Amino acid sequence: MSKFIPKDKYFHRAKRNGYRARSAYKLKEIQEKLKLIRKGDKILDLGCAPGSFLQVLSEIVGAEGVVIGIDILPIVRLPQKNVVAIQGDIREIDIEELHILYAPGGFDVITCDISPNLSGIREVDNRNVGELFVAVENVVEKTLKVGGHLILKAFFSDDFKIIKSKLANLFRTVSTFKPVASRSASSEIYLVAVEKT
Repeated sequence: MSKFIPKDKYFHRAKRNGYRARSAYKLKEIQEKLKLIRKGDKILDLGCAPGSFLQVLSEIVGAEGVVIGIDILPIVRLPQKNVVAIQGDIREIDIEELHILYAPGGFDVITCDISPNLSGIREVDNRNVGELFVAVENVVEKTLKVGGHLILKAFFSDDFKIIKSKLANLFRTVSTFKPVASRSASSEIYLVAVEKT
């Protein structure tokens, strides 16, 4: 088993380069490989606290783009003018109002780096992962434009194959991606769904 190192090179690199968390490098790696996000895009980031995805997305979309972040936790304000961070639960917030206000034609990309609270009890954790996916799926169906993309953090739960299969019904292709910046001991993996149908 790999030893857990809470402050590895990606932690220190993030601090050095002004990113709020090491997860910035996970998104950077996905973008460098797949180039799904473009200048001027309208992006919705689910589970955005503490804001590292927002920072990276802001850089990519530029002044002509917009990045909307939602998290149940408070988010310390970011200086970037093309970022709007909202505190709220994606299961309860009026997601369609956000859609109409910020991306009337639909968001170009949705990113989701949410981690459910894991207890170590398999049945409980599987239920939490499943419930979270249902909420994300609802947001995707309502606000992601046709031809848009989804980058979703997932875990190897009992529902992983079911989740991947459901996404395959919504998108042209669905693949898995394990960024180098992810801790080797972590069970997280990213599902990259391309071109909503």
